[in-house]
Amino acid sequence: MVSLKTGKPTKFIFFLTSNILHLTSDFLLLILLTSNFLLLTSFLSPAHAAIQWSLSVVEGYYLPHLDELNYVLKNRAVELGPRNTEARPSPYPVIYQGISPEMPEMSPKTPKAGLQVQADLTPPYAVVFGGSMATFDSSARDIRSFFVGFPIPATRETRFSLSLNQFWLGAKRYWTWGEKSETGGKKPEEKEKTDDKNKKLEGEKSGEEQGMKKKPPSRFYMEMGILAVTRAYLTTDVWLHVYAPEEGFDFYKVTETGAVGRGYATYAGVGGEYYLKKWLSVGLDIDYTIGGIGKIRFANYFTVDPLEKDIIKPGDLVRYTDLKQGRIAPLFLDLEGWDFKGQVRFYF
Repeated sequence: MVSLKTGKPTKFIFFLTSNILHLTSDFLLLILLTSNFLLLTSFLSPAHAAIQWSLSVVEGYYLPHLDELNYVLKNRAVELGPRNTEARPSPYPVIYQGISPEMPEMSPKTPKAGLQVQADLTPPYAVVFGGSMATFDSSARDIRSFFVGFPIPATRETRFSLSLNQFWLGAKRYWTWGEKSETGGKKPEEKEKTDDKNKKLEGEKSGEEQGMKKKPPSRFYMEMGILAVTRAYLTTDVWLHVYAPEEGFDFYKVTETGAVGRGYATYAGVGGEYYLKKWLSVGLDIDYTIGGIGKIRFANYFTVDPLEKDIIKPGDLVRYTDLKQGRIAPLFLDLEGWDFKGQVRFYF
């Protein structure tokens, strides 16, 4: 068995640095939009209204459709990436090291997690800015024929991983649970009697009870996304173990690729918030996201086969070949889908 390295340190450092710079640019873009929005609303809101800031820890599940990627994974006649036309006895896509396997659809690998900052401009209106990461995975193990002048059964493990780093800027409209009109539908004289009664009851409360800080009432809201930026990292790893001790073969053939892309989206949803204390609350919201990533490019490529080293180059557009429909098309990541999030919010 041959021990193989799966990448060069300099290429990895360059790839990591490039990703950090791209993420920083996305982050700064939304920070700029948020600051401009807050500056505008500060002129529109009353001068005496103080902004209430809060920080939320977010966790949940994001379920994008990913229709095109799942179509590539599930169908053996649909192949990702260019082919090695020199391979014998027949050409094959280099990513899979053979004919593409039938793989399951992408599914969440871990819960979505992130942070969200919120600015309550007035009691009913707020602006939110957040970031999170969601990861998805699809893997399969099969046996394929490896040709060395004669066919040898080889064990192949194929894994696709997708990471979605999301930053979003949105606006909320709140309603308090059980909120009523000022008169509550009562006649003026009835309201006056009720107010006198309430004042009398309040006067009978102890000083200690009056001094207690009451937690705010529960509230629900509608949220609309102003802008959501998503950066996708799609990686593939294929390990092919050729094992035929009688013929003197025992080695691994490894292929790894990394591709990146950026897209924009928007969302709309509803949610609710329950206060445990004046400075602490828990909440749950359900959003529906619409958007996608249309240009995905290879960022790194590694293989141990010297005949395949130059087939994929960094910057190449990620394409797939549909042998059933006879077409070659760029890969599109469909981000449309439901987003379920739970939040723990700290006010300060």
